[in-house]
Amino acid sequence: MPYIRRISVTAPGTRNEHIVAVQHSVRATGPLHSEPVGSIVGRIDSGAVFRSHNDRTGAEAQVITRRSGAGRRYIATTSNGVESDNLLSLPRY
Repeated sequence: MPYIRRISVTAPGTRNEHIVAVQHSVRATGPLHSEPVGSIVGRIDSGAVFRSHNDRTGAEAQVITRRSGAGRRYIATTSNGVESDNLLSLPRY
C-alpha cells in the first residue's frame, strides 16, 4: 500500500485542494516517488488504497478523493466524515 509522505502545493497552500503533487513510498519508510495529484485521484478512484504517513509524528490516515465546489478532483483524509488536515501537516517539497 502506498504511503503519501510529502506534498507540493500551489499558493496559498492552506487547503487540500491546493495540493498538486505528492511523494509516496511503498512502505511507511523507503525511497520516495513523485506523482501528480490527478494520477493519485485516478488510482484511488480505481480501487487503490493510499494512506498518509507523517515521518515526524507517525500519524496515519486513509486518503480519499473529493470534488471541490468548482468540480476539481483532489485528495483528502477524513475523520468521522469530516475533512482533516493530515495531508497538509506533511513536509513540503
